[in-house]
Amino acid sequence: MSEMTQMLLLVGPRIRAVLVVVFLLIVLVQLVRLAPPRRRRGDAISDTDELAELLGQTGRVLTPLRPVGICEFDRRRVECVSESGYVEKDKQITVIRVEGTQPTVRATDET
Repeated sequence: MSEMTQMLLLVGPRIRAVLVVVFLLIVLVQLVRLAPPRRRRGDAISDTDELAELLGQTGRVLTPLRPVGICEFDRRRVECVSESGYVEKDKQITVIRVEGTQPTVRATDET
């Protein structure tokens, strides 16, 4: 065998090993991205008094409102219902009504 063929045979397994490692890293990153978010105690507000304080406050949508989803107000996550049905993620919303443990929100902008 020529020297060039011998070098290619030696480099070939190394390149395959590098490609396998890169592929496994890509798969690992995708699995981490697709994992559901971890829930912690206190992630959502269920106390009626605290919910009443949200009336008139603005926040943003964390999960699409279909019409129910999660919104964030001052770093507090709250399950809300949309006044008009579907509202996309990251839209700004305002609490227009609180009935029991269910805040109703209205989209206030197009961002």
